[in-house]
Amino acid sequence: MHLWMKKNGTEYFYDDKWIYAQKANAELFKLAVFDKHLYKLRLWNGIPLLEIDGVRMHLVKDFHTPLEYPKYIVKKLKIKEKDIVLDTCMGLGYTAIACLGAKQIITCEINDAVYTLATWNPISSKLFSDKIEIVSGDIFEKIKKFDDASFFVILHDPPRFSHAPSLYSTSFYKELFRVAKNGARLFHYVGSVGKLKGRNIADKVKKRLEEIGFKNLKYDKRAQGLFFIK
Repeated sequence: MHLWMKKNGTEYFYDDKWIYAQKANAELFKLAVFDKHLYKLRLWNGIPLLEIDGVRMHLVKDFHTPLEYPKYIVKKLKIKEKDIVLDTCMGLGYTAIACLGAKQIITCEINDAVYTLATWNPISSKLFSDKIEIVSGDIFEKIKKFDDASFFVILHDPPRFSHAPSLYSTSFYKELFRVAKNGARLFHYVGSVGKLKGRNIADKVKKRLEEIGFKNLKYDKRAQGLFFIK
């Protein structure tokens, strides 16, 4: 076990499988939560990533750390100071943090265990900024409460289809279209699950979003996702 960092009176340690934290005069504990599934933090090139039952929740292929991917997406979306941003699935908050150049960011997290790990993660500290509003609950339902044409930028990085099919549904995409301003930019992560079996989820997502009205779409191989303009 090795010392990783010291921050706000807490020492953080790591080994090949876990990150640990220890406050002064307190016991060492793992940054992990078991709630039907095992949620844990693990270092990847010096930055924590989230694993659920041993599966990484971050795209690190072609990116050195988990922070580089959201920075790449935000740069492609050309986020500006006036923009109001919707980040549909918070996770550790790295995407919302990468959007801090915007006027306001709203991010949603359904899972209490994930939120708890974000509060423990020192790299997520900027998530708790005045510019970022964290909404607790299912974005499939929460989005219905947002006004029409509310957002300049939407980042949709959902779990894989088998874990959250509602977030790939036509009804949810119609809500994304409704809350997007005219000319809004959108990124939808689709991943590569199923490609070895001949499935192409990107084509299915593209077709569904085109039918709703999103245009000028481009697939980005490095980001494994689709960029759209309303």
